[in-house]
Amino acid sequence: MSDTDRPDERPVPAPSAVTSSDEVTIRRAPKFGVFIVGGAVLGFIATLIVVSLTMNLDRSGQQATESFGSLVGYFSLWGVTLGAFVGAVVAVVLDRVFSRRAARLTAERVEVELPPETVDGELDGHGEPTAGR
Repeated sequence: MSDTDRPDERPVPAPSAVTSSDEVTIRRAPKFGVFIVGGAVLGFIATLIVVSLTMNLDRSGQQATESFGSLVGYFSLWGVTLGAFVGAVVAVVLDRVFSRRAARLTAERVEVELPPETVDGELDGHGEPTAGR
């Protein structure tokens, strides 16, 4: 019998592997967005606390015309902005600290090239039909 009658017995070419070494840096890095949003939320909470504590102070005869909501709205512009800025500064400081603790390692990259697969009825490189695997 010929090899085309039993396609399972044909030798399967082994995949070729190419390796290369690269030097990589491994370090932790803070997520800046999380710190900025967290600082903004803390700034808003601080604004709520400060406005609620100072809402009923003695104003020596002045009439209070502003409502709690309008005061929170106005001062939250300052509180949220300041909190986001402080959160960003904390993230930058942590990024600098973590970059000093970075480790340099050697990583091995392996690229595997698989041989092309043929399908029943497909022509091989010599123009002859091949049997599928």
